[in-house]
Amino acid sequence: MKKIGRMFGMLSVAVTLLQPVFAASDGVKMENEGGAVASRLLRVTNEMWLLLSGVMNKETADGAAGKFSRLVEESAELSNAMFDSDSQALDVEALDNDTYRIAEAYEELCDEFTSLCRARCYGSTELTRAFTKAIREGVFSDEGEIYLHTTSLVLTPGAAVVEIRRLRGLQGSDGQLLELLAMVKDASTATRIAPELHEIAKKMSDKQPELRLCTFNFPQQNREELLGVCRELETILWKIRNEIVRIVGLPGYDSEQFDTFSDALDDVYESLSCTHSECFDDVFDASFRTDLDDALHEGVTLTPPQ
Repeated sequence: MKKIGRMFGMLSVAVTLLQPVFAASDGVKMENEGGAVASRLLRVTNEMWLLLSGVMNKETADGAAGKFSRLVEESAELSNAMFDSDSQALDVEALDNDTYRIAEAYEELCDEFTSLCRARCYGSTELTRAFTKAIREGVFSDEGEIYLHTTSLVLTPGAAVVEIRRLRGLQGSDGQLLELLAMVKDASTATRIAPELHEIAKKMSDKQPELRLCTFNFPQQNREELLGVCRELETILWKIRNEIVRIVGLPGYDSEQFDTFSDALDDVYESLSCTHSECFDDVFDASFRTDLDDALHEGVTLTPPQ
């Protein structure tokens, strides 16, 4: 299922090469053998490494952003196709033969990716956005994301008060989002609320701060108030997380019937990450992806109601 993979992260090729990811993308035409897809994935991985290894300054970073995004899309589609149940049935031996080469190339690519994250993409907004999108799609680990969006800036006490006030103001939209997600019982109700999810995501984006802030960006005198607001937000965020996991476990969530909803959920998830940066990662951590994967696998064994 392309959409849930794009939002929460496909399982990494280098780590789980032989674990299936459901539903190949319609944009990838399957070859007669799974090995042909593996060869294309290896080519794309090497091409991404070559592209990133040539990034030396802001100018080259800006120039690489567009092509990098296209390669990330192709990599995600090929990974889905390579591990679709039909492709594995075609030529598992061919996939096994390519496993080591892909994993080795992917490891080298990740080293280059992380290095550029640490360099904050040489100040390139375009490449930073492309990197963030690649992380959200699960093509790369989120370990480097903190370097992309954090700043060493310490807010003035006045600016800290303004930011805390902004965070407190998110409780209304968070509560509205939670109510909408609780309404989802099947594909029909999911599709019906999708437009409202897009609207919530847009409202959240309008409240997005310029910088991705953490606790250490706040003066000591403001931190107690910040942590208090974060605790209130985290209570709602945990409920939102639980609702998302529940929905992913619904029968048929891996089918096209949920694609419209999944697109909207992508937008909401991205907006939550940006607007709640001070507390988002404490709730939507690595265990969230595990819970999603477990729910999705459990859901596909169930029969959707007719």
